Amino acid sequence: MSSSQQQQQQQQQQQQQQHHPSAATTSHYQSPEFKKDEFRRYLEKSGAIESLTAVLVGLYEESERPSESTDYIRRYLGNAGGDALGGAQQQHPPPPQEHERLKKENKELKVKIHELNKTIETLRVNLKHAREEAKQAREEVRRAKAPGGGAK
Repeated sequence: MSSSQQQQQQQQQQQQQQHHPSAATTSHYQSPEFKKDEFRRYLEKSGAIESLTAVLVGLYEESERPSESTDYIRRYLGNAGGDALGGAQQQHPPPPQEHERLKKENKELKVKIHELNKTIETLRVNLKHAREEAKQAREEVRRAKAPGGGAK
């Protein structure tokens, strides 16, 4: 193969790689659209889109919107650290509508616990009375079976 043929073959390979990048060259050449899609998939997989959506929906549903929306976002995404929004905490507080729902559910459950505790106490008292009555009934049966214990 002559040197001109080799050069021509190399040029053809380079053109093919530009139009159909192989796995080896993909990391060196990625279209901006591919990078955007890859980043979007990363955000979806990591849960960032879901968290941001929940915070933004909460901000949208606020009756009194704060003057600084970034403060609102910081508050609900966390503020420990030093990145642009203040960093992320291990546990994020729920968005406002979720917070209110949880408060209501908590209150309802406390009422239910109180009612169940009252029912338990009533059942304990009833059980105590039933045991006392059963004990008295056994004693009466025993006395009635005892010699001379029948009629008074």
